[in-house]
Amino acid sequence: MQRTGPAARALREPGLATALCLHLALLGALLAARAFSGFVPMTEMNVEVELVGPEALTPPAPPSVPAQAPPAPPTAEIASPPQMAPATPLQDKPATPPAPPPTEPPAMITARTLHSESVLANPRSRGTREALKTLEASERVEQLCNLEAMSQIHAWKADFEPDRVVAFAMAGTKLTKAVLEAEGAAFRSRKQWYGLRFRCEMAANGKVAGFQFRVGEAIPRSEWAAHDLPPEH
Repeated sequence: MQRTGPAARALREPGLATALCLHLALLGALLAARAFSGFVPMTEMNVEVELVGPEALTPPAPPSVPAQAPPAPPTAEIASPPQMAPATPLQDKPATPPAPPPTEPPAMITARTLHSESVLANPRSRGTREALKTLEASERVEQLCNLEAMSQIHAWKADFEPDRVVAFAMAGTKLTKAVLEAEGAAFRSRKQWYGLRFRCEMAANGKVAGFQFRVGEAIPRSEWAAHDLPPEH
């Protein structure tokens, strides 16, 4: 059997002070018993007292902790080079919107009732009837169409009171067979000239058979003289 050393045994047994107290108490008890017994001789007893060295009383040193290496200084962070912002793709210039198509002029008004014949039938128009007989055919057609134009404009809008029409004021007229077209005509109402366009159809008997017209904007006074548009008469 392997023997146990003093230091190892001291860890399993009571300390020195406790062992001494136990031995003294036992010795005291034996002495007291011997005194009462008087004549009874005391048998020798071998009391083994184990002395523990001072090294046994020293508490064991705590287990050594391996020294840790001091923490390494924090590594300086290397700033990454600034990243260039992604280049914004060049946006195509907005295409120029196509020019709006030219506005078509409003449709011409088609007369449902013709007035030139009834106007000439009025007794007050006797002088006009006689004057028309003296004109050439083309000029007579133009004057009949001008008369129809004045009557149709007033019937369309009573605010207009036409007193004169010039079929060729802004542009020449066009006479094809029995149709007279005036693209740049003008009429005067309340001393103001306005643009006019009309298409006049003539019947075989020399009367107006159909009429279409469209009233334009007021003509600036500064342009009247250039187009032979008199302010009066």
